[in-house]
Amino acid sequence: MRADRRRSIIAAGVALLLLGVTPGLTQPRDPTYRTFRPDTAGPHPGVVFASGCDGFAPSMAPALYERRAEAFRAQGYVVVFADYLGRRGLKSCAGPITHRDAARDVVAAAGWLASQPKVDAARIAAIGWSYGGRAVLEALIESTTRPVGFARAVVFYPDCRALPPWKATVPVLILLGGDDDMTPARLCQETVTRLATPAAVKVVVYPGALHAFDVPELTTKVRVGFGTLAYHPDAAAAATREVDQFLKPSR
Repeated sequence: MRADRRRSIIAAGVALLLLGVTPGLTQPRDPTYRTFRPDTAGPHPGVVFASGCDGFAPSMAPALYERRAEAFRAQGYVVVFADYLGRRGLKSCAGPITHRDAARDVVAAAGWLASQPKVDAARIAAIGWSYGGRAVLEALIESTTRPVGFARAVVFYPDCRALPPWKATVPVLILLGGDDDMTPARLCQETVTRLATPAAVKVVVYPGALHAFDVPELTTKVRVGFGTLAYHPDAAAAATREVDQFLKPSR
C-alpha cells in the first residue's frame, strides 16, 4: 500500500473515532461536510470554519459564511464547515450544546479534511467566529488528550470568560474589537498572559470596533442581548490582511 494512501486511511479513521463513530458499523448521524474546493489540482491547504452562535446562515447575513468560504476557495484553500449546530438539529447555541461539543466537531472536521487526497494535511487551519472562536480555543485546551488536526488557528472576537490557558503550541491569531461589549477584548488578553508559550499567540485589538466588526450587513449598530454588533470597515480590512499573512506558509 502506498504511503500516502495509508496516511489517508489512518486520518479518516482518526476522524471517525473523534466523532464517536465505530468503523464498520452503520451510523445514523455520520456528518456530511459542506465543502468548497478550488478548481486546480492541488494539493491544497485546508480551512475548517466554525460559525458564530447562529450558525452558517445567520438571519442578519444569510450568505456571510458562503462569501467568506468563496474568498478562501479563490485563494486555493479547501474550506469545510464544521456545523456543530446543524449536526444536532439546532438553530442556535442557546440549545443543548457546549463549547467543548463544538470543539470536538472542529477537531473531527479537521481530521476528515486531512484524509482528503487533494488536501495538504500539514497546512490545515481552523477559523472560528464568536462562539466558534471559543470552540477552536477549547480544542487547543483539550489537545493534551487528543490531536487537534490543525496547524494554525484564527479566532475572531471569542468569549474568553473563565477560559483556562492551553498548553498546545499551535500558532494562534486572535482578532478583537476594542469596544466589544459582548466579548470584551481584555478577557482574551488576560488569558494569553497565563499561557506557557504566549509568544505563539498574536493578539490584535482594533480600537473602536465592536462585536461582529467584519460583517458588512451590520451597517448600523444592533443591540443583541447584552452586547452590540456593528460593522467596522477599517477593522475588517485590517483583519483580512492579518489572516492572509498569518496563513502564508513559513519559508
